[in-house]
Amino acid sequence: MLTDQEKMNNAMKMMLFHEESMAKKYADLAQQITDPKLQQMLQGMEMSARNHYGTLSRKMTSLGIV
Repeated sequence: MLTDQEKMNNAMKMMLFHEESMAKKYADLAQQITDPKLQQMLQGMEMSARNHYGTLSRKMTSLGIV
């Protein structure tokens, strides 16, 4: 059985993976479309996902999660 700390570690790692995956997906989609407004929207979404990734990464470091 996992401890609460292990559960938290796993959850944070899953969130980090999700944010990275979404940032890549948004970047790929932005490159595939030609509508400038949609590209800008997707680029903003990519930036947001990357910001979330950075926030999670810093929090994980402060909690000793690697």
